[in-house]
Amino acid sequence: MYRTLLAIRRLADLDTRIFLGINAVHDRLRLRRLSRTVSWSGDGYCYAVMALILPGIMASGERWLIAGLLGFLIELPIYWLLKNAFRRRRPFAVVKALQPMLKPSDEFSFPSGHTTAAFMVAYITTFHFPVLGIPMYAWASAIGLSRVALKVHFVSDIVAGMIIGTGIGAFSLWLIEL
Repeated sequence: MYRTLLAIRRLADLDTRIFLGINAVHDRLRLRRLSRTVSWSGDGYCYAVMALILPGIMASGERWLIAGLLGFLIELPIYWLLKNAFRRRRPFAVVKALQPMLKPSDEFSFPSGHTTAAFMVAYITTFHFPVLGIPMYAWASAIGLSRVALKVHFVSDIVAGMIIGTGIGAFSLWLIEL
């Protein structure tokens, strides 16, 4: 039991050090506006625009839309369940000297909902439109990094969002193929 607690503490310390390192670089490079814009792009507006455009211009756009809608029907309850089960405090609540660069939509940190949704959409989009794979994953990764830079998530929140979002994307596609 002691070893498990020690391992968890070491992971938390590593998570905090990486978080502080990313924020030191972010502050030095003065990327606040860029980070806010990238984070905003994961608020849902881009998904709505994609849902209006892709089905009309791409051959498998309708299947993409169905997979995405199914993915969000699965993702949102899982996201809220995990947030309220873990109840992890946000970085600015843990490190009192920090001030977030935006007001988060909810109280808890784990997992990152922006990152979960972005990786789910990236997975589904890449499946249907492989040529968009690199830009979609770059955008999803930038959303996750922006959430750390804005001081509202730890790196482990982002990693969890990447894994959960990818899994939900794959599961949604699997359900449609049944």
